[in-house]
Amino acid sequence: MTAMKPVHRFTAVVVGFIFIALAPTIHAADERPSGGRVPTVTRLVKLFTEQEAALADAVRAGDGERAQQLLTNDFEMRIGAASARPIPRADWLAEMIRSRNPGETPTGMAVHDLNGTAIVSFTQGVGSNAIFIVDVWRPVANDWQLAIRYAAPAGTATFPIPGAGAAAPEIPKKY
Repeated sequence: MTAMKPVHRFTAVVVGFIFIALAPTIHAADERPSGGRVPTVTRLVKLFTEQEAALADAVRAGDGERAQQLLTNDFEMRIGAASARPIPRADWLAEMIRSRNPGETPTGMAVHDLNGTAIVSFTQGVGSNAIFIVDVWRPVANDWQLAIRYAAPAGTATFPIPGAGAAAPEIPKKY
């Protein structure tokens, strides 16, 4: 049995490392690009997804005390079909804790920071049972509290909304 010369051994090791380094790229070159976009979540969407989830978790658990901590003292809810009759905080909270149903997981969330007040919009549910929600969150101490919730059916686009006939522009993301 002959021993490998040091120069040949070194060359074999280098070739081995090069092969290992290039193997994944050679394989990846054979794959077609997916063409799909990877959704990116902004810092504010992440923050308010967590706030909405904390409120939903408190409701599901029947934890009225925790839910109260997430609401301002003057919280109210307004629904599209009865916009002139706000639902006061105590009534809304009592019904939410009684039913333990915070609604489905929010989708399509957008957040706008208006001088420290956050306007959070999203949809709950799908199809004819979908609800469009706009929440107004205010900063309190080192946290956020929900001040106003607006909700209306979002299940159909067959009714005319002034201004909705305009073509939807491509809105660039701000990161």
